[in-house]
Amino acid sequence: MEKMTNKARLEAVLAGRPVDMPPHFELVFQLEEEAFGIKLLSGEELQRAGQAELEKDQAQRLEINARLIEDYGWAAVQGPTRLLKNQLGDKALVFDFNGNGTFWMPPGNEIMDFVVRMFERPDEMHDLARKKCADSIELARRQQDQGVDFIVINSDYAFNTGPFISPKHFAEFVTPYLTEIVQAIHELGIPVILHSDGDLKAILGQIVGTGIDGYQSIDPQGGMDIREVRRQYPELILMGNVQCSLLQDTDEAQIRESVRYCFKHGNEGGRYIFSTSNCIFKGMPLKSYRLMLDEYRACYDTQRG
Repeated sequence: MEKMTNKARLEAVLAGRPVDMPPHFELVFQLEEEAFGIKLLSGEELQRAGQAELEKDQAQRLEINARLIEDYGWAAVQGPTRLLKNQLGDKALVFDFNGNGTFWMPPGNEIMDFVVRMFERPDEMHDLARKKCADSIELARRQQDQGVDFIVINSDYAFNTGPFISPKHFAEFVTPYLTEIVQAIHELGIPVILHSDGDLKAILGQIVGTGIDGYQSIDPQGGMDIREVRRQYPELILMGNVQCSLLQDTDEAQIRESVRYCFKHGNEGGRYIFSTSNCIFKGMPLKSYRLMLDEYRACYDTQRG
């Protein structure tokens, strides 16, 4: 097979076609200052910024996305969809997040109230779930209008020790609404990838049954093994599983071993997107990410012989 562009690889994976190597991108990149010498405005600074500062910040974010594509081979980027499509659409796909359509792990100080309401006022919870679902579908329509290539449902459904609610309650309060959202997005002609950290083993069958096209994270710190997930769901697009804690520790041998494991087992039968088990977060040594990509390219060279 001839060498493909990064964008073409991702387009093929999303369409179920073979590729010469797994495409790569990350959901979030927070090392823009270390990698590119660009310091973005914080959330608070954005709230206070004037028009000139906002325009500069937007231009910097566009530059970061362009550099991620050029320097690190990203096949997709996230941001203002129409702007990115106009500026970078010939080089990468553009995705957006749509993660508040279902219940997912509430903050620690809200968990008790959530559980009480789920047991004592289930009708009220279903009313809220229906509203969240409708809002998510409406957001997806706006995202389609902007030209998004695929949508990431970023909803963390599990701790490292298991789902945030029991499989029985997940089947009642989450799965039907997630199914409706996925079906509605598919009717718009848009693929869907679900992101969730944690141990999903007890509910992954329900999640896959909603019709999602892909699953990102496959969190090894939550006991998720990409080899086992691939065995159970051979047609599912898998993304991730390079262990973030190893990248934090900068252990070169372990980083390379994690990359090889993911490349081998995630890519069995194709339909794999290479990434970390979460994202490139603030505080991760940039050296670790570069090691990860170096081994990824080495795996490709070995595969091609």
